Amino acid sequence: MTRYFALPYDSGQKGLRMGAGPFRIARELGVDAEEIEPATEFHSEIQTSFQLYRALAERVASSGDFPVVLSGNCGASIGAAAGVGTERLAVLWFDAHGDYNTPDTSDSGFLDGMCLAVLTGRCFHTLAKTIPGFAPVPPWRVIHLGSRDYSPGEREALVADGVTMTPDFDSIEADRILVHVDLDVLDPRFGRANPYAVDGGLSPDDVLHLIDRARERFEIAALVLASYDPSCDPEGKIAAIGARIARAVAG
Repeated sequence: MTRYFALPYDSGQKGLRMGAGPFRIARELGVDAEEIEPATEFHSEIQTSFQLYRALAERVASSGDFPVVLSGNCGASIGAAAGVGTERLAVLWFDAHGDYNTPDTSDSGFLDGMCLAVLTGRCFHTLAKTIPGFAPVPPWRVIHLGSRDYSPGEREALVADGVTMTPDFDSIEADRILVHVDLDVLDPRFGRANPYAVDGGLSPDDVLHLIDRARERFEIAALVLASYDPSCDPEGKIAAIGARIARAVAG
């Protein structure tokens, strides 16, 4: 059984920018997604984000169903991974950006540009330990596809840490895989997912083909769709693509 979760937050703010995306995709899918809420009413980027990761991890772990997570920001994959358990878990990370900065290397200060670094144990160690069930996924169990827009030194750090930057699924020693799709991995000619979308991305068919290849090698443990700002997509093209991906993965 599939269960849909929604984290309608962007940088700790509910319903703004990419925080408006989860319910737009849920509407396209025709599903009621369970909203994940932070523990406190005062919202700030780091505090609220980690509260959402904790709540999502608990909800996913307790449900026992296949989780499809619709999120404003990419960090939801941290909570989803904790919820399904990271033992022998690989990660297939689709994103236009590296998401591998740390507070010391970031040139923007944007937490979402650090979320893969958190997931792999590169930064925010103390806060990550507060997420129920969390243990870092080693970077050599991550396949990062579609990225083309990096902060200085970011791609070099990904490669140095052993992140696979090609679809070499056979080289990954794992049994299960979490599929993370930041929708700006798509080339803008198919629709603009958010203000950060850049040229040179994948097609929807590319993404689905690569997910099918991953499915041949691993059991898919969870799907996260993130970073969709409906205001950048007035015709709803990206919403339809996101729904297509969710249906293809979850059935």
